[in-house]
Amino acid sequence: MKLKITIFSIFIAISLIGLGCIENKPISYDLKYNFNKGEQFAYDIVSSAEMPKKVTTSMHVEMVVLDLDKNCITMQTVSTATMDENETKSSYNARMTDHGKLIELNSEDLIIPEIQPEIPNTIVYPEKQIQNGESWTITVKKTGNFTSSEMLTEYELSGTKNYACIGFKKITVETGNFDCVGIESDLNFTLSMITKTTNGTVYTTTTGEVSGEDWVDVKGGFLVKSEYNVDKVITTDLSEMYKEMGFEKFYRETPMNSHIISELISIHKAQ
Repeated sequence: MKLKITIFSIFIAISLIGLGCIENKPISYDLKYNFNKGEQFAYDIVSSAEMPKKVTTSMHVEMVVLDLDKNCITMQTVSTATMDENETKSSYNARMTDHGKLIELNSEDLIIPEIQPEIPNTIVYPEKQIQNGESWTITVKKTGNFTSSEMLTEYELSGTKNYACIGFKKITVETGNFDCVGIESDLNFTLSMITKTTNGTVYTTTTGEVSGEDWVDVKGGFLVKSEYNVDKVITTDLSEMYKEMGFEKFYRETPMNSHIISELISIHKAQ
């Protein structure tokens, strides 16, 4: 009798272990921007920067889905930044794949979403299912130009961005509760800029590291909450502008460290 009880106990224990293995099986996520035309998202962002004096900037960002074409999304982003009671407004239209790869960007301002974590919904998702702990890497490389106040700026950006899935969590923000997947990332980049002015050409090189985590909606892929640290050094060569003043070389180096928190505050579904 004791032998039967022992065998039965072992059988139950093995069964429970088996159930435990099923329950703890890694969950796969097929992440992408699953948007609808006319859908709108609003975010509040707070950025605290040391440069070297501490400066706090509040930003309100509104994004609307203008069009959907097969696997491509066209979005308009309008942001209003407030610093020391002064407001600065900027906007741009972007076309990207539903996995976040940027195809085209039109802007009246110098916008480079790849290195600006204050801009929501810029994660590039892998085109396959991922599990907790899985990682992927993208190469950032682009050139462009921008004209403002009779100044022409040409830029070249290069860098490497590493992503990693850090699992599932329920996130609560002002607009509600969301089932989210955490995406951890770090980016090392170099941005070289040449600005031609009436007084001469200015050469600027920015090297930086951006690291943080995003919590994105499992089904929609949109950002719910994020937190980032940005460390960069801006080196400006003003030698050409100061040549007539007798300066053979004139450089200025500015370190900047900032902390950025973003949060979804509203969603309006398509009508």
